[in-house]
Amino acid sequence: MNIKYLALMLVLMLFGCSEEKTPDISSGSEGAGKPIVFVSNYPLQYMAENISAPLVDIRFPVPAGEDPAFWKPSPKDVLSMQQADLVILNGASYESWLNNVSLSSSKLVDTSVQFRDRLIVQDEMATHSHGLDGEHEHSATAFTTWLDLTLAVEQGRVIAHAFSVRWPDRAEQIKAQFGMLVQELEAMDGEIKEIVSRNPDIPVLFSHPVYQYFSNRYGLNGRSLHWEPEEMPSEAMWQELTELLEQHPAKWMIWEGKPSTATVERLASMGIQSVVFNPCSRTPDSGDFNKVMRMNIEALKPVFDQP
Repeated sequence: MNIKYLALMLVLMLFGCSEEKTPDISSGSEGAGKPIVFVSNYPLQYMAENISAPLVDIRFPVPAGEDPAFWKPSPKDVLSMQQADLVILNGASYESWLNNVSLSSSKLVDTSVQFRDRLIVQDEMATHSHGLDGEHEHSATAFTTWLDLTLAVEQGRVIAHAFSVRWPDRAEQIKAQFGMLVQELEAMDGEIKEIVSRNPDIPVLFSHPVYQYFSNRYGLNGRSLHWEPEEMPSEAMWQELTELLEQHPAKWMIWEGKPSTATVERLASMGIQSVVFNPCSRTPDSGDFNKVMRMNIEALKPVFDQP
């Protein structure tokens, strides 16, 4: 066979391979056929998907089991966000990585920007170990905004507005789907208010300082510790609890996740029962944000049904 012909065929084959491997990012879609939007935690993913489906490919890049509040994007993650159409942020100091990456401000959507005056500033920051995430420092601004479901509605409103501006031809669909999300969140908000109103003054403990907006919205009489569900507290921590109970005689501790049996038993010996109210910042093992919040609501009932 002619040498020139063989060379020409080789060039054409290589050109064809390179075209197949080149991602289509003309709309930030990386060839998926839909625009791409990144989100920084699971509640935002849930809201964005419910508001935009099936228009947008919503991506939550944090690996399973890792706390999104302390996650740091890899160079590959940053590149993907740079190519995306939008990046949805929780705000309220949640994205500690944001100052260390280069992202166009035109792509960033801060969902807590409309209620800056309602953000909660903590009295002090604490550095401590947080399970598999290692040692970290909590921000001076509380960031689990979505646990006040009225604030979650406002975050969803910002997402819906950003999507409507970005894709005006789908604005009516986005508006309608946001309306359904509002109904869902407002219904759960009302249920929590009703449950807590049965016994609003009962003292409770929070295993971790992540319930500030929840406590503020629903009027809980709570105090926070820095305990981890998977770790047995030290004797110093048990002593701290004993001293706290002298001023705050709680009979219930509200946990982020299921505490160890040993911890539950020792608390029970002190007259304290344990209940899980999952903040749901990570992708749940099963179900979705609605299901997790419904389980949380059921878990609250015995706490506030006490005489």
